[in-house]
This record gives sequence, structure tokens and C-alpha cells, in this order.
Amino acid sequence: MWAVFKKEWLGSFRTMIGWIFLAVTIFFMGWYFRFYGLNSGLPYLSYIISASQFIFLFTLPLLTMRSFSEERRHKTDQLLFTAPVEVWEVVLGKYLAAACVFLPVIPVMMVYPCILGIYGEVPFAENALAILGFVFFGLSALAVGIFISALTENQVIAAVLTFFVLLLSVMIPSISTMISREGNVLTRALRILELTAPFDHSLYGVLHWPSYVYYLSVIAVALFLTVYLLTARRFHVRTHGILGAFGNIVKAVAFLGTVVAVNVICFMVPQEKQSIDMTYNGIRSLTPEGTAVIQALDKGVEIYVLVDPEEKDETLDATLKRMQELSGYLKVEYLSPEENPYFYLSYTDAEPVPNSMIVVCGRKSRVINYYDCYQVSYDYSYDVASGSYIATDYQVSGYDGEGRLTAAISYVTSDHVPKIYCITGHSELSLEDELKSRIENALYEVEEIKLLMHEEIPEDGDIIFILAPFSDLNEEDVAKVKGFLQKGKSAIFVVAYTDTAELTNYYSILEDYGIRVLPGVVHENDPDYCNMEPAFLLPEIVEGDLTEKIYTAGRTRYIYMPFAKGLRLVETADSTAMTFLRSTKESHTEGAEEEQGPFSLGVFAEHFGAESTSHIVVFSSDYFMYKDINLAVNGANYDLFMKALGKVSETEDMTDIPVKGYAYDPILIGSTAKDFYAAILIGVLPGALLACGLFIWYRRRHG
Repeated sequence: MWAVFKKEWLGSFRTMIGWIFLAVTIFFMGWYFRFYGLNSGLPYLSYIISASQFIFLFTLPLLTMRSFSEERRHKTDQLLFTAPVEVWEVVLGKYLAAACVFLPVIPVMMVYPCILGIYGEVPFAENALAILGFVFFGLSALAVGIFISALTENQVIAAVLTFFVLLLSVMIPSISTMISREGNVLTRALRILELTAPFDHSLYGVLHWPSYVYYLSVIAVALFLTVYLLTARRFHVRTHGILGAFGNIVKAVAFLGTVVAVNVICFMVPQEKQSIDMTYNGIRSLTPEGTAVIQALDKGVEIYVLVDPEEKDETLDATLKRMQELSGYLKVEYLSPEENPYFYLSYTDAEPVPNSMIVVCGRKSRVINYYDCYQVSYDYSYDVASGSYIATDYQVSGYDGEGRLTAAISYVTSDHVPKIYCITGHSELSLEDELKSRIENALYEVEEIKLLMHEEIPEDGDIIFILAPFSDLNEEDVAKVKGFLQKGKSAIFVVAYTDTAELTNYYSILEDYGIRVLPGVVHENDPDYCNMEPAFLLPEIVEGDLTEKIYTAGRTRYIYMPFAKGLRLVETADSTAMTFLRSTKESHTEGAEEEQGPFSLGVFAEHFGAESTSHIVVFSSDYFMYKDINLAVNGANYDLFMKALGKVSETEDMTDIPVKGYAYDPILIGSTAKDFYAAILIGVLPGALLACGLFIWYRRRHG
């Protein structure tokens, strides 16, 4: 076997075939790396591999077309049949030689993420998995090419036929759709021949081990059939009789049956145990919170996905499949809008966009807009003509499919959904989209309300948000808020730092709970609690149930509160207040009336009325609510806000599933570095390989 391997491997590099394969492949992969990696800054190899896949359909047949067709054309296959070596050793030697010509491409691919890693963060685990999937795909294609080469004595026909077979395997999804959109026995049989479907798992960051069993099976079957075909010819030269031929047929059937059985058993394993999510943010797996919600279902829930099955969103589909595996009460059905154009009218008046979902349980339903399943960040620029800011670009920054689905399922199966009213009309902050998504996903209904339009806050509200008003509430507004709280309702207040007059009426609401807002802004003198600027506070986190998982003894998590106002707690007969965020003793307020710290910066308070008790939480910085400030402390601000919401609503089992952010931002590389890497990977390296091949070919031709 090793003699055959050595002969074939050296033969590939003594001719131009091996050199041309490497040069052409590395050139095109380098070209796509230049586009996706260097210019676009995308840190994922999956883009490069997907774009290069079609090129490999042309180049891989170059490595296998001569394997046996050339032997037959020159009649040297007779020597192999009569040589003191087994046929399987010949086949395996030729296959390993082709594989060793193909595999040098892999180290070059591994260089790409290393280059990008110099300039930014790169998901190395996902890139390694993409390379692994590509290796198995390539080795399977080579085995198919070896078998096809044994069918003909013309290497050109062998190359063309291999390309056609590989192209056909790539086109099987489209062919299956043309045969039947719903799927039938024929389309399921065709899917067995689809080489790219298992490969796709690795490109999406999922280690799907049955896919690798499938690829090993393809390699084994292709090589076995090659051995079987050559053995049949060997018997033609040295006949062993009918019994020998019959014995080989029995062995072939037994082998193929074993391979099929192994694959069937692997794919019968529950799907949640078939794969490992290797994405850095767990985007293709469910969180423990989401899993608990699905497993607790005791009512039938139907999810209708409004899209043609062939155009479904792969990430959403993975989430739906995992949910469906966890509960027999959950059913998912894809409905083509073309075949069911008016289905949505039973649940909503507005036509949903493709890939939107309708979650139904009994008479309750909720529509999930597809666009809400992804978090999008926009870039704005000022347009002089219109005098306003317009969106110039956008980037998908996070996935919220699991959170939206979990919230919708909880909503349609729950008897009561707490309602939150966000008070507006006083220049308050609006909830950031990410925080609003988390609140809704935790099974709260959020609605904005102007107090001016209502005599009182509606009775169906459970909680109110007053988020950093920059203008004061009038006395009527204050009366409405106090009347709401006197009914045993809850609230979250945020205090804004403003240069305007103090918000006397607004602060009077907090004084009922023993909380006094001090003038000015808090400055820190202790350098351990400053973030470059004295007013950029990293307050002390007080241990308690409200700060669970945020407070750490080693202070590994921080809350970020720039320009916070100081709060003083005053004892009252009918209220209690507890500090959960505070400044240090060295802090002080900057303003007309300077006071010395420590100050409360986050407070939970209760007010005991004659018939009921109300709960409030106060944060003393409006910057605390900003998305960029939250990102600076890895989401701790919003985690604390959600804890506060659970505290005031007395919801201990609140399901809080954060948006799964795409933390890997585009990588920025200078133009000089781009040109340097592009020149090496697209010009110098492929050119050097071709030059080596030409030099060796010329020496052999004229030596």
C-alpha cells in the first residue's frame, strides 16, 4: 500500500496536476478571504468556504481523474491485478495519495483566522469546526472521484463525470423541491446523496456528529465499491468460479447493510444529543430558562411559520426544532404564504413578513414579527436637506428568537400577563430596544401612556416606569401616580441629572418612601471606584437577593452609573428603604450645596398603606439606562434592571432570556496591511506553487 501511495503522491507533484490544484485553490480562497475577511472584516471562515465550494467542484476531480482510468488506458491495471498486493491496498494507497495532495490547503486556511486575530476578536472554535467540516466534505468527494475513475479508461471523462456527480449532490435540494415541495419517498431518498447538507452544520457552528458518521460512510462505501469493481475485473483475469463471485456479492450486501444500519441508528438518537453548539453565544441551543418553559408545558401549543419551507431561516428553524424535541405539547408547521395567502387574517389584520410566526394556544395567540427576532444596530448621518438624521447603514447585532418564542408561548398559556405602563409627556427616556425585548420576553406587556390623556392610570396596569423625566410633573400627574401606588401597585423610577431647576413634584413621590434626592451630581475621590472621570461611578454593590449573580465577593462584575445624583434615606413611620447601590465614603456631591458621601445610588423601598403595600425601585442615573453604558459592563446594568423588575413585581420565577448578541464586530485592517496580505495569499503563494510545478515539469521534460 505504501509503495502505491508513494508512487501516486510523488506522481502528482512530478506532473503539473498537484501544483495546479494547490495554486488554483489557494488563489480563489485567498481572493474570497480578501473580500470577506480583509475588506469586509468578517471573522468567520464559513463565508470563505461557502463561496469557494463551487471552485472545489472543478478542482477536486483533477486529483482523482487519473487514479484508475490512466491505469486502464495504459493496461497497467493488469499488473496491479497480478501483483502480490491486495486490491484494497491499491485503492487505499491511491486514495491516501489524493488526500495528501488535498490536505495542504488546510494549513493555508488556518492562517486566515490567525491574521484576523491580530486585529480583532475571532471565533476560533467556530472557524476550526468549519475547517473540520470542509476536510470531511473534501475527503468524501475524493472517495467518490476515486470510484468514478475506476469506471472509465478516459481521465477526461472521469473528471467531467466526477464534477457532474458532485454538482448533482449540491443541487439535490433544488431538485427535491421541483419534485415535491412537501416531500415524498423519492425526495427523502435523494437527500441521502446530498453531500453538502451535513457540511452545512459545521458552517453554522454546530458539531453534528452523525454528519461525520455519514461522511465516513460515504468514504467507506465509495472505496468499497471501487475495490469490488476492481476485484470483479481481477476475477475476469484469474477466475475463481461462481461460488467466489457469489461470496463477494454476499459480502457486499452485508457491508452496505451494516453501513446503512449504523447511519440509521445514529440519526435515531434524539436530536438534542446529536449535536454540540460551538457558537460562542450558544445561538443554536436553548438557555436553561427557555428549556424550563418548554418542558413545563401542559397545554397544546401550535406555532405556524409563515414561509415556504425551502426559504426558512436556518437559525430560527434550529430553535424551533430544539423546542419541539423538548415537549410533545408543542407542534411546528410551516405554511407557504403563496398556498395559504389569507391564513394570517384569523390572528391579525396586518400581513406579516416572511418567516414571521403565529403562536396559538386555544383562543389566545401572538404574532412574532420576523424582524423582531433579530437585534439591528443602525448608523445615522445628518441630512441637511431634510434637517433630520437618516439611517445610512445597519448591522445585525443579536439574535432574540428564543426570547421572543418563549415569551409568546408563556403569554398564550398564561392566565395573567403583568402590564407595565411607561409614563411619557415629560421628556422621559424611551426604553432601549434591547431592554424592551428582555422585558417583553420575561412575559410583561409594555405600553406607553400620557398622563394628560387619562384621569387616572388604568386599572389593568401592574407596574409603572417613570424613566428620567427632564421636565417636572404637575400636581395632577403626581396625584395620579400616588393614587396608582396607593392601590398596592409597583413602580421603577429613574432620576436624571439636569441643569434645569430641580424636579420638586417628581421628587415628592420618592419622599413618601423616605428617599430624598440631593442637588448636584456625585463625584468619587477614591480611585478604585472611578472610571477615568470622577463622575463616572462604579458603585459598590450591596449583597442581597436583588443583586444576586451581580454582587461578587471578588468584585468581578460592575454597575456603571455616570452622572448619578445622590440619594439620602430618611426614616418614616410607614415606609422602609434598602440601599443596593452606593458610593464610597470619599464621594461628595458637586453643586451649590456640597455634601459628603456615602450616598445611595440604587434603592428598593416599600410603603405600607392602610389596605395594601406598594414597592418601588429608584436608580439615580439616567445614563444607567443607555445601551452603550450597559455594554461597557457586559450587560450588568440591564441584568440589575431585570432583577429590580422581578423584585417590584414579586415574580421570583421570571423568565429572563437576554438577546444573544453577535459580539464579534467587523475587524478593521489598514489598507497597507490588506494589500500586503492579499499580495502574499493571492499573488506570491499561488505564483510560487505554479513556478515550482513548471520548474519540475521542465526538468523532467528536458532533463
